[in-house]
Amino acid sequence: MGEKYVQQLYISSPKEDEEDEGDVHCAEKMVGLVYEFNKLKHRLRISWLKSTQVTALVGMTGIGKTTLAGKLLEDPKTEEHFDCRVWVTVGKECRFKEIPRRILAAEADLHSLMGDPWNPQQFANTSNLDPPVSKSCVRHCLAELNGETVEVEEGDEDVIAVQLKESLKGKRYLIVLDDVWDRHPSFRYERNELKSALQDVTNGSQVVFTTRLQQLDDYGSRLSTDGMRVFGEEPCSFQLEKIGKKIAKKCDGLPLMIVAIANLLAEEDKTVECWGEIAAHKNHPIFMDAYDDISKVLLPSYKYLPRLLQMCFLYMGVFPRNDHVSRSKLMNMWSVDGFLEENADESLYPSAEKCLDELVSNSLVTIHQTTLDDSGRLGAKQIKKCGLHSSLWHLSNQEATKIKFSYVLKTSNDAFDEGVESQCRLSFHNNILFGIREVCESVEEKCASTAHSLLCYGPYQKYQVPICSGLALLRKLDALTIHFYEFPMEVLELVQIRYLALTLNGELPSSISQLSSLEFLIVNQHLSIKSGEGPMHLPKEIWDMKELKQLQVIGSDLPDPCGASLESLLTLSGVSAESCNVTVLKSVPNLKKLGIQISLEDDDIGSPLYVFNHIPHLTNLRSLKCVITNPEVVVPVLAPMSIFPRNLTKLNLSGMGYPWKETSKISSLPCLQVLKLRSYAFQGPEWEVEEGAFSFLTFLIIEDTDLEDWKIGRGSFDDLETLTMKHCYNLERIHGEFGGFLGGIKLIDCDPSCAEQMMKATQDWKVDVHSSWDDKK
Repeated sequence: MGEKYVQQLYISSPKEDEEDEGDVHCAEKMVGLVYEFNKLKHRLRISWLKSTQVTALVGMTGIGKTTLAGKLLEDPKTEEHFDCRVWVTVGKECRFKEIPRRILAAEADLHSLMGDPWNPQQFANTSNLDPPVSKSCVRHCLAELNGETVEVEEGDEDVIAVQLKESLKGKRYLIVLDDVWDRHPSFRYERNELKSALQDVTNGSQVVFTTRLQQLDDYGSRLSTDGMRVFGEEPCSFQLEKIGKKIAKKCDGLPLMIVAIANLLAEEDKTVECWGEIAAHKNHPIFMDAYDDISKVLLPSYKYLPRLLQMCFLYMGVFPRNDHVSRSKLMNMWSVDGFLEENADESLYPSAEKCLDELVSNSLVTIHQTTLDDSGRLGAKQIKKCGLHSSLWHLSNQEATKIKFSYVLKTSNDAFDEGVESQCRLSFHNNILFGIREVCESVEEKCASTAHSLLCYGPYQKYQVPICSGLALLRKLDALTIHFYEFPMEVLELVQIRYLALTLNGELPSSISQLSSLEFLIVNQHLSIKSGEGPMHLPKEIWDMKELKQLQVIGSDLPDPCGASLESLLTLSGVSAESCNVTVLKSVPNLKKLGIQISLEDDDIGSPLYVFNHIPHLTNLRSLKCVITNPEVVVPVLAPMSIFPRNLTKLNLSGMGYPWKETSKISSLPCLQVLKLRSYAFQGPEWEVEEGAFSFLTFLIIEDTDLEDWKIGRGSFDDLETLTMKHCYNLERIHGEFGGFLGGIKLIDCDPSCAEQMMKATQDWKVDVHSSWDDKK
């Protein structure tokens, strides 16, 4: 195909408000795409005996999808391999049913570019074509060639599809559909219609489409461009190259950001001092200008979202840049804000989960860690931690400030900026600002009637500072990164508060029950404070707080309920073993997640572990974590392990010191999928697992143990996918076999000789040896 047609790749670009990858600044070279380019090119060419294949290039805006597809299409090897190459820019205004018309128009234009005569009149001559083509079909194609838009009339799509199939007959074709947006519920049906309109022959024809919507990639093979590594290619001095790599690293792996920064750097002095200053500060004007530039390209992805998802996306921006946000915390905060309540036909968590999944599917939220699905469905995973790419974080804050959704304060000047006026959510990323009286007064004056969230996400502040007490309408106060010596009594004036998180030395006052709307109460202790008088005691009035859904009070005792109950409580964590008696546990009948902290004394070894006798009363319990806080006093425990609830899906034990034979009490739990054993949860040199044990377990971690010999019975660990062993210095052998799902064994900080023995003894499994010492190099 001629050079003239290749130029059409750049002429046929999306509309100005739909630009995807390339128009911040024109970049002549691919950035960091060489490996992906060669991989895709090889993939397309080796499938020449297969029927028409569909490949999706999926990823966030700016990752390089359009650049990669364009370079593929103009590659000489591709030109030799395919008889026909067609590029169609789709965009968000185009529906799948319109694509055949665009392909036909592009293919017709291709003939004219190659010097082949293409006469619209001949095309419209029904006597020359089988089946005949209507005049409206010709009108559609001519309009497409002229850049005009004509609605596809009912019945015309069938005629166009037939003509497209006739046009491609006998050809090995490569069709690139760039920037596909359609997410209409009928898109699967329409894509099947598109496939039927193409010649499905076994000659290796290919369709490649680029999209930022991950839900579109189930049509064919998926080649994800996520996580590309980027490197600058322009030669420079060694010193500048070293600094340049630091600058590139701050771009968080986004090629579009690299290109934007490179173009801005070209206008700066090429000196070590200048570039070093830029590399040292992520908030340098060069980075800010680059973020502003690419925000224009990212904006359509945000605008494309429904209003509810837009708010969910904007909320992600209140957390620090590059933060790994806990899914459960995000869900709780969304529920407190109430903007998910419009999904009245769905319960809280499914609707919130669906919103988060949609943001991931739109390549706007990045998954950092997954875990077992709370539903307990076998093998089902859900997000555990997620976050925004730094460029999307910048866009989120930019848009949130405009519509008074939220405002981030990092310096004292931010408190006096006009942008803070009438904001709904205030996120402090510098807690020292609370100690500046003028800052607090300015924020209170400008936001007293609007602010309902005060979020403190700056570095941990070990000295107590006052919080903005003039914000009386707060529904949410997250101040875990501020150290309070005593409970701040001004909080009791926040009668609308539903979410309260503090780091506190003292005890909660009995007047805490005045906060009758409180749903989430999280109280941590300052790490350097260790009370010698035993655990703190919660006031008995805690049982009057009927709206509580989560109660996290590290190392505290729950008082006797005296007949009261907390029916809404789903999560109880950090409480002492003494709190988990029959009376207390029967008063929280709907509890799904329980975390217990046990402090052993030399004279009561074993007695706190009788708490396990009471846990079977919690029939709805799904997750249990029990930790001995001083495992150095562990000795063989006399009390046998009790039976756990059969619905338990996650179990985390630490410091118990049970003999390995006691694992038989948990090995037959029918729903158990995640098991974490830390700090001599079980001890002894040998662990013999009976046949068929742990048959549904998918995740197992063993950390800090004296285990030497591990014997696995036939049919045990059949569904195990992940096995991690950490600080298991004595482990020498694993006898037996795991199921077919095990991806490998990960050894972390184990003795090198032990790791070598393991690699020899377990030739059937991949053994990944890792040392945390290497992370510090």
